[in-house]
Amino acid sequence: MKHAFKAAVAAAALAAATAASATPSTDFWSPATTYVQPYLVPHLTYDTYFGETGAYPIDTGITIGVLPWEKLQGEVGFDLLYPGKTKNGLLLNAKVGIPEGAFGEMAPGFSLGVQNIGFAKDINNLFLIHASVGKTLPVIGNLTLGGFYGVNDKLMLTSTGAKAQAGAMLAWYSPDINVKVAGLDKIAFMADVMTGKTAFGAVGAGVGFYFTPAIDILTGPVFFLDKETQPGGSSMLWTVQLDVDFDLRAPAPAPAR
Repeated sequence: MKHAFKAAVAAAALAAATAASATPSTDFWSPATTYVQPYLVPHLTYDTYFGETGAYPIDTGITIGVLPWEKLQGEVGFDLLYPGKTKNGLLLNAKVGIPEGAFGEMAPGFSLGVQNIGFAKDINNLFLIHASVGKTLPVIGNLTLGGFYGVNDKLMLTSTGAKAQAGAMLAWYSPDINVKVAGLDKIAFMADVMTGKTAFGAVGAGVGFYFTPAIDILTGPVFFLDKETQPGGSSMLWTVQLDVDFDLRAPAPAPAR
């Protein structure tokens, strides 16, 4: 039983890498954001989490907006975690959202999504459901509150083997600091938390360097609420996340002369 339990905890830690990835639209570590990829705008990501005692597999993936409507948006995507086996390393995600202001100037944004949908039952199929509500405030920036639930109770475990399938999320994203110099468009700061002493439980904080509006690197530490659920018993891992968007939509016609 101990060997089986340790394998389940290790699998949960492996799958948790996508909780932090930017492949399903996220803040820094958690999916606590109401942002959804625009229609026909793919988002490519290359995320690493590493430290002295352990590291996650490299997370690469793509997510694309699939709904053409202004007040209801949706995205679908996948992650590939390597090194790892193909069957265990492929994870799917999807999300729908209502953007801020869609039904009134003061209306917050809402989102509902699923992620970590794997193909190896009881190995990587956490099937994490998450929901968020968020609002951008003057001076403060964007604040988002949400919750999550892991359907697979065999993987949503603490280091002692207790089930911990549900938790809360909180995220903050600063107002943009518009630099507008050659090679750097803007800088933003961010922080978030997912509760619970599972592989998902962590506090993250970092800075984003936006070289263009569509290309950025996010970097900073992630501190775990239970290091025994993490690779090598790591209490902290550093993350570097490269994100690239590109637009597949047809360009607007040139104005008549």
